[in-house]
Amino acid sequence: MSLYCLWVSLLVFHPGLFPGLMASPPQAEVTTESVIRQATFIFKGTVVKLKATTMPEVKASDSSAVVRVDEVIDGPGAPPDLPGKEITVQLARAGSVSVGQQATFFTRGWLMGESMAVIEVAPAREAGNAQQIREMVQAARQKSTDEALQTEISSAEAVVVGTVSSVAPAGIPELPTEHTPQMQKAVIAVQTTLKGHVTGKSVTVFFPSSDDPYWRGAPRFKQGQEGIWLLHRNQIEMRGLENQFTALRPLDFQTRDQQERIQRLVKSGH
Repeated sequence: MSLYCLWVSLLVFHPGLFPGLMASPPQAEVTTESVIRQATFIFKGTVVKLKATTMPEVKASDSSAVVRVDEVIDGPGAPPDLPGKEITVQLARAGSVSVGQQATFFTRGWLMGESMAVIEVAPAREAGNAQQIREMVQAARQKSTDEALQTEISSAEAVVVGTVSSVAPAGIPELPTEHTPQMQKAVIAVQTTLKGHVTGKSVTVFFPSSDDPYWRGAPRFKQGQEGIWLLHRNQIEMRGLENQFTALRPLDFQTRDQQERIQRLVKSGH
């Protein structure tokens, strides 16, 4: 699979990696931030042709344009040689750009072949300063991730800073299935509690060790590992884990360098 195909397959088939890709936003005021949140590929480009495409799979229409990519502003996993190439842009509004115009395009992935096609999430804007736009994108992405982490913190019973003192098999019966988690348990020596209360100087957290894709996003722990745990109970219905702390989601564990950020989010959530 080429870099182009891999990138677009991530955009199209793994929308969880790029929040807002597959779902239309609610009807609300269109702001730069809301546009950025929907977009997965933001670039400065120059309009080469109107009512034209670079791919036979895409029918030319009043809303299609061939645009040369001048600079990639934000495109996770985008091919490094994309600048200078011509791609097809399905415009959000016909007639919103003209030939020779340079603008900033806010788009999401659509098709890939010998060329590529993207869909605008909002009409192109003046080219502007790429660095300023890049900073706005970074701020919007950071706000989005903060909101996701804030939600996880709010639902956590406790948030603790500590070190893994031991890891061992969970010792609970598991029925062999396609997605058997192969649970292990980590004993966390608690150094600081950022939210809630825990009993004693340590807590036990159960986590899956299976390589099955179903559990790929779950954090894994090893002895001596330091970090921050967002403790939840009853994340999964499984015999032997009733009312036990588990770590099943990527955000359930954070590295120590996130402590200040998490403290800020804990405080703002009160």
